[in-house]
Amino acid sequence: MKKKIVTIIVAAGVISSLLSCDDIYDDPALIKEETKKGQGYENIDATEYTNWVYLNLKDGTQTTVDYKDDRSIPAEWTIALHRYDCKTNNGAAAQTSYTSLEAVKLALRDKTFALPTQFAEDEPSHIVIDVSRMMEGVLEYHDSKMNPELAKWLNVDKSTMPPIYTMSENVFILRDEGGEYAAIKFRAFSNPLKYDTKGYISFDYIYPLEVK
Repeated sequence: MKKKIVTIIVAAGVISSLLSCDDIYDDPALIKEETKKGQGYENIDATEYTNWVYLNLKDGTQTTVDYKDDRSIPAEWTIALHRYDCKTNNGAAAQTSYTSLEAVKLALRDKTFALPTQFAEDEPSHIVIDVSRMMEGVLEYHDSKMNPELAKWLNVDKSTMPPIYTMSENVFILRDEGGEYAAIKFRAFSNPLKYDTKGYISFDYIYPLEVK
């Protein structure tokens, strides 16, 4: 009888232990995400090739719009993302030699910060809107504007499979339509809460950047 009691107690302990560890095996996709964090965005969902995500750096909001739906584009926005593509709202951008926002803040404090001498405006280009036949070598495109400097934030080398993703370590300066500046540091192109699914963008920023 004593042996049976011990066995039951041990079994109960094992079950209790497994139940207490159950959350270890939870689907990461079910974990609540932050969509914005202070002056920054966390895991922006830019996974759909048919969408642009419009971001307003003034208030930290974001609006997802189908690429054909011009009427739903918000009245105020600063930068928009289509997968890894970027465009501005009549703005311009430049890549700097700074590798952190802290370095930018320090330079501003010490009055050693200098704006880049050249900014690039958006240029006519095209975006991929359909990859359903990618394995056949067929992609569908749509004409759109994109910023050539902001495009440098991520290099996707498709010469190998899987592709090799290389992020820029540099801070970008964005000049908006009203002449205000923002410093942007991209941090991620995938979502660790969803098995590192590609197309989720995270970045921190300073806006407005007091350079005057």
